[in-house]
Amino acid sequence: MPGSTNHRGFIFATPAGRGEWLFSIGFLSILFAGFLAAVPYVRVPLAAVPSFIPAYESVLFVSDMITAVLFLGHFLQLRSRVILVLAAGYLFDTLMIIPHVLTFPGVFSPTGFLGAGTQTTAWIYHFWHGGFPLFVLAYVYLRTRDAPSDVIRDRLGWTLGATILGVFALVCTLTLLSTAGESLLPQVIRNGDYTVGKGVTAVYWVVALVAFAALWRRQATVLDLWLMVVMGAWLMEIALSAFIGAARFDLGFYAGRIYGTIAGSAVLIALLLEMARERRSHAWHLVQTQKMEAVGQ
Repeated sequence: MPGSTNHRGFIFATPAGRGEWLFSIGFLSILFAGFLAAVPYVRVPLAAVPSFIPAYESVLFVSDMITAVLFLGHFLQLRSRVILVLAAGYLFDTLMIIPHVLTFPGVFSPTGFLGAGTQTTAWIYHFWHGGFPLFVLAYVYLRTRDAPSDVIRDRLGWTLGATILGVFALVCTLTLLSTAGESLLPQVIRNGDYTVGKGVTAVYWVVALVAFAALWRRQATVLDLWLMVVMGAWLMEIALSAFIGAARFDLGFYAGRIYGTIAGSAVLIALLLEMARERRSHAWHLVQTQKMEAVGQ
């Protein structure tokens, strides 16, 4: 299988079976049913709870950071560019949360920190939700290449350090553009109303849709299907929060964050399940080895 040189047995190299496909399609169907149920009510205004933002994004930050660290650990073990791209994507996702919550009006100050303007938080959200699908597309591209080009054979530490610094630099640049360079960007929100920025939202929603479609292929791995769930929830979050939904703190705003939590935790759950499965397999082999030694004695 392309891109699976020496990682066979991990979820990013194991071919998805019928059970995994049924689970993914079933789970996405449940999410879509909830999405359809919420659509008629997305513009219903609810109570403004600014403390919801740091609570929600703290959970998201922890889950994304753990996912990034686990992928970085796999990269150090297997030296795969495919894994490094996903680690970078989840690190980007993690770091973009920080300026978003700091600049969100009403959370820590009436107008937000970092010299935030009226468009800052909305643009950070756009960069954040438009950027992560690009990492997923890069992952799909590398997965389709020949296996030998996937493995980094030397300068491992330099590659890892450059990747992490590159992600930090990207996040800082986008944050600076959204704050100090806010006047250079078109208006995407007016008095808490997102409808003025639907053109921008549509662009990165389509990018996420392309990433979702690229993951849906015959030779998908188990990780491909989990990422497909992530992108499906990601698409529904964007639609509820910023495309169909109209304003901050309406029902779509809150419902979208639920889908965002699902998107942020899906791959982490998959990795933790994989670790548990490997531990059980290791324990079973250890028991069998001890039995054989006992028989030999």
